[in-house]
Amino acid sequence: MKNLNIILGVLLCVQLVVFLVRPSRTVGQSVQTVELYAGLEAATVASIEISSGTEKVTLSRKDKEWVIPESHGYQADTSRVEEILALLPQLARAEVVSTKPDMFASYDLADNSSFTRLRLLDKDGKPKADLMVGKSLVRSSFVRRTGEQKIYRVDAALSGKLMTRPRDFFADTRLPLPESNVRTSMVVEFDGQVMEFRKVGGGEPAAPQFDHMGNPVPIVTPDRWAITAPEGATVDATAVEQFVTGLSNVYFEDVVAAAPTAANQLGTPFLRIRFRTEKEEVQLLIGAPVDPAKPDGPRAMQVAGKPWVYGIDAFSWKRWTKKPGDFITAMPEGPLPADPAGEGLVAPPADPADAGTQLNLKVPGMPGGAVVPGPVPAPVPPPAPANP
Repeated sequence: MKNLNIILGVLLCVQLVVFLVRPSRTVGQSVQTVELYAGLEAATVASIEISSGTEKVTLSRKDKEWVIPESHGYQADTSRVEEILALLPQLARAEVVSTKPDMFASYDLADNSSFTRLRLLDKDGKPKADLMVGKSLVRSSFVRRTGEQKIYRVDAALSGKLMTRPRDFFADTRLPLPESNVRTSMVVEFDGQVMEFRKVGGGEPAAPQFDHMGNPVPIVTPDRWAITAPEGATVDATAVEQFVTGLSNVYFEDVVAAAPTAANQLGTPFLRIRFRTEKEEVQLLIGAPVDPAKPDGPRAMQVAGKPWVYGIDAFSWKRWTKKPGDFITAMPEGPLPADPAGEGLVAPPADPADAGTQLNLKVPGMPGGAVVPGPVPAPVPPPAPANP
């Protein structure tokens, strides 16, 4: 009992010390709560501008959708825009955390800091909110009204929602091509050469797998593809599989134009890929470099007959610029073309120049044969057998 009393006495003393040392919330030290933008409603916002350094994206309301002017009016992901507008009520209550400019840099909110700027404008282009967004915590962010010398804390994690690249708000970055499971063949036209890839199997039922509850999950065998090649040629099956897999889904990096122009060079494309199904053919066209000064950089890309010209990154289009020699590692042996007579000598046509009869030698593996000029010598009879 005596020990218990001692422990209780020590705890009481600690609490008393904490109470005396802890600064009381006087009028000068009390947290100031303000409403950053009174009466701000999502329905009145017609445009959202988000920028950081040299990057900027604008989201403009168009009827019930949102579009991106920097990307020629390409449709934005409405759900991502609504996530930003849903944060506006959190701006109704903000706490002042600093009024000392020399402390602003610690919140990434000094004039020369790498903050993100958020502007909300009405239908007339007048700003309804202009906010500098600095560091964010798990459920809160530090902000500063542009032109004001105060730092606030708001109960909203803003930085994860305020992306500054147009592509971060694209409704979809995958091209509308036929799904890989319905494709029957693909034809690649590049540098004057044509290759055809055909589906030769796959899609058959396989042994089922089981989920964590023990229920069977239907499984089908993967598609098998082959390249059209001369009979007997040696083909790198792994290279074929990797090439076809790389075209399963095609994504774009940017929107170059709302419609093709002569500068995109899509009428005579740098690369053409035809995706064929049992019902349709869809052509993917790769044109000129987006920046003429960077021929190895992104190129213009379009699905033939569809709006929008996209930008495809160099890594992707370079993987598709293949030729038959990248897949066919060895040609079949024998005369090319095949000699139906099965002989190495072919009688040539009459010689109008009277240069004498010529020999046309068919060399195995060399098409066309080699012509040897000059008269054909008379055959030498074999020697007569010796008399016994």
